[in-house]
Amino acid sequence: MTPPKSKRVRLAPVFGMDAEARSALANLEALGRSGKVAVAGRFMPDAGIGGRLAAKGITEEIEEADFFRYSQVVIPFSGISPLKRKAWERAGVPLVDLTSPQVRRAQVALGLLRMDGAQPLVIGRHADAESKALAEGNPGTRILEDTTDTARLAFAPAFGVVCQTTLSPRKVSWLVQQLRLRYNDASVTFLDTLSPAMSARSHSLEKLMADCDRVVIVGQAGEASCEALAETAMRKGLPSLIAGSVEDLGMEDLSGRIALTAGAFALDSTIRRIADALVAC
Repeated sequence: MTPPKSKRVRLAPVFGMDAEARSALANLEALGRSGKVAVAGRFMPDAGIGGRLAAKGITEEIEEADFFRYSQVVIPFSGISPLKRKAWERAGVPLVDLTSPQVRRAQVALGLLRMDGAQPLVIGRHADAESKALAEGNPGTRILEDTTDTARLAFAPAFGVVCQTTLSPRKVSWLVQQLRLRYNDASVTFLDTLSPAMSARSHSLEKLMADCDRVVIVGQAGEASCEALAETAMRKGLPSLIAGSVEDLGMEDLSGRIALTAGAFALDSTIRRIADALVAC
């Protein structure tokens, strides 16, 4: 997307969907043109994508009992438990796996840590489908969202840790540090499974904010990558707004210079509409 022609609105150098997310969405849309397709969950956590898929006749969040109604059942970008996938394969479900390669990497990494005898941990968000997919593949895995979760852990001689791919890099680093400080008699092995694109989004926003007064993040409020970018803004003391549509801009104070970025699942068309609205206001 070309930068908005405005001195007041500055677009972050890295923002929005990465190449892997774009490819997965394109593959799903191609499947939808060839048959009756459903997704075993939300394909990506963004209302814009949900609306786009519905318009193309692709059903999301299908119940397992209704799998037989579809020619193909798609595993969402956030993944599912490998145990669940194997069970569905044994049952003959016509699966198409569009799990993010980064999520697959995190699943494999956590499995290897568990095989080495470590207590498996996922730094993530309890309600997030990706964190659940990582944790459910290894029995006994705990999700760490904050220091309260760390404090509730039972001591183990060894902890093996991975992270949800769309978190704030600084938050992940901080929680690993807190885990090591609290259990300094334990071995803590952390394998960084953060998406390189997420790190790039966060770092590019940090650089841009030095010359800006506020941040607008295109995406869905509550979605992990958008909240991670909001955390980045908060650390710099700048107000931020997560907007999934032009209407979400509402009556917010949008004065001063604006740093514009986007979460991991924001559509280019949504980013363009919001950028144009910000330039015009």
